[in-house]
Amino acid sequence: MSTTLFTGGQKFGAGLRDARLTDAAMLETLQVYKRRVAGTYRSLPPARLGELSAAKMWVSRKVDGETWFLVHQSGHVFLASPSGRVLAGDLPVLKQAAKLPEASIVAGELYAITAEKRERVGDLAAALARDGADAAKGIGFMAFDAIQLAGQPLPIAYEEKIQALKACLANDTHLQVVETQEMKTGLEVFLHFESQVLPSGSEGLVVRHANGMIYKVKPEISLDAVVIGYTVKADQPKLCRSLLLAMRGTDGTYVIVGACGNLGDDAQRSAWFERLQGLSAPSQIRRASDSGGLYQFVKPNWVAEFSVTDLQGELSDGSQPMAQTGTFTESGWARSGSMPSASLIHPVFKRLREDKAPDETGVRFAQLQDYMPLTPSMSPALALPPSTLVRREVWTKTTKGQLAVRKLLVWQTNKSAQDDRYPAFVVHWTDFSAGRAEPLDRDVRPAPDEPTAQAIAQEFIDANIKKGWEKVGL
Repeated sequence: MSTTLFTGGQKFGAGLRDARLTDAAMLETLQVYKRRVAGTYRSLPPARLGELSAAKMWVSRKVDGETWFLVHQSGHVFLASPSGRVLAGDLPVLKQAAKLPEASIVAGELYAITAEKRERVGDLAAALARDGADAAKGIGFMAFDAIQLAGQPLPIAYEEKIQALKACLANDTHLQVVETQEMKTGLEVFLHFESQVLPSGSEGLVVRHANGMIYKVKPEISLDAVVIGYTVKADQPKLCRSLLLAMRGTDGTYVIVGACGNLGDDAQRSAWFERLQGLSAPSQIRRASDSGGLYQFVKPNWVAEFSVTDLQGELSDGSQPMAQTGTFTESGWARSGSMPSASLIHPVFKRLREDKAPDETGVRFAQLQDYMPLTPSMSPALALPPSTLVRREVWTKTTKGQLAVRKLLVWQTNKSAQDDRYPAFVVHWTDFSAGRAEPLDRDVRPAPDEPTAQAIAQEFIDANIKKGWEKVGL
């Protein structure tokens, strides 16, 4: 078999699995498509389908698998993933692609064929790992788009794309083109979801809108996690802005699965502040929120139930999201490494679970593994270099006998090249006034480079250092 397009691999039925794509231009083409399409997908809760304006929409069942590409190039027909994995040879799914013309790249979902239940992405990993002469019989491919057919791009209109795919792909046992229905209103899609998806236990629907947006519609997923940190609103420091959430592995390790800022009204946010403010704990782990503020870590006492519209187990380049892990003792939080996890899409707080303990059963990480394959391998914590202080300035002011201090720090983290969870620079502003009800106020802003960090620093100075403040230190 030619190695000009791919090389290596292990025996898989009468073909190969885990070969590697060697054509750099083709790999780039697959990854660009994945990034572009992933950028147009939006998760939409079923209850919000009515918000879709009246228009032409193409609705299909969502297949629970992985995005792969069926390729016919240089006389070879094979399947390739965006990360460069290849399935090739005399496999049932590839034999059924005999009509696919040369110079074609078809996008679709690689999935596990199961007899008694609907396909799940977790079954695909098991199917790809099977050995024996019949190992490849459990692999199917559902085409839903194409980059090119016979060297030509496809029509823009989706119904024409589907017809073009059906003309060159057989509707067979291992290879199909996704069935679509044209609908005109969100209500029509909602009724289809209620009558077809929920009773069958399917993963959900894919809705392609005439405006180019693609929506994933899935039943709501409920999860339980322990709250390990919080941020507060800058203008309302007694209201929680967001909660940092973790689950626990079988070894007791805490896996930081994400954050939730949809906490309800101000009464809910105030209640969370009251629960958490007295639980502060020292932490070697640093975590910044989307707004730039650092999470205040707390003792892992409270369990929260929250819902998500989706779980993303794959990034646009085909890699898995990685989550920080840590341990908690009487000394506080310590970093332990990282491990594959899933990104939470649109998390919303549902209720406090006082009936559940924050242990390996109550907030088990296996909740995520129920929906997708996540390898429980742990990467040790990196030995990261210390940060460098770039700028330090301090001002004081005494009013009615009360001392006020304002301090600016600019740090270069020296960590972003090794761990992309760290920004390149951090600007830290401290505002202390002994006469205030809450004497200490802090603000932390990440920055991608030094000019941006210095600009943020100057904004702090211009906004906060007025007449009467005296510089006392550098």
